[in-house]
Amino acid sequence: MRSVLALTLLLSCLAGILAQQHAMTKEIVEGCMKENGVSAQDLSDLQTGKVKPENAKDTMKCATQCVLVKSGFMDASGKLLTDNIKKVYNGSPLQAQVDKDLEKCGQIKGANACDTAYQMLTCFHGELRKA
Repeated sequence: MRSVLALTLLLSCLAGILAQQHAMTKEIVEGCMKENGVSAQDLSDLQTGKVKPENAKDTMKCATQCVLVKSGFMDASGKLLTDNIKKVYNGSPLQAQVDKDLEKCGQIKGANACDTAYQMLTCFHGELRKA
């Protein structure tokens, strides 16, 4: 249970603006952790800084992509579904920030779909910290 909560917090942090208003259910996070073999230790290492974000394991990257896909923010090939994201924030006070962040981070391409998802969310998180 602690690892599910920790992954939810991590992914929420990484997702920044994307995860702020879109509910990521316990079932999605738990399923993605299990499906991708993310251990509590992997999560702890990333959260405590023992592992830097740029050195995250592929399992963590794929769990990130899994959550985005199941949340409707990304397709299985790693393409960000910007229209779905914009619908969530249409008319909200965060709309301008989301549009700006999508423009900056939405075109990132990683080595594969998992890496793309992880790099995008790392970018969104960086932009959120600047705001």
